Amino acid sequence: MELKELVKDRFVHFVSYRQGFFTYAVGAGDKRYTFPIPIEDIGTATMMRTDKAISFMRWIRKAIVDKTLIEEK
Repeated sequence: MELKELVKDRFVHFVSYRQGFFTYAVGAGDKRYTFPIPIEDIGTATMMRTDKAISFMRWIRKAIVDKTLIEEK
């Protein structure tokens, strides 16, 4: 899945928080992907339950590179 397809006109949804990582999900077509966001990378940002995927592009890109973007089955 390409980054552009995951962020254009899409939304992310909060899934969980565990051991220093927020987990968010983004849907693309009939598939859904989850990705982690380290709490130390949040800074002073406010993490909403649902937000525009374009705002999360840096973390989605990092998840693609790190192979932590997981397709849910």
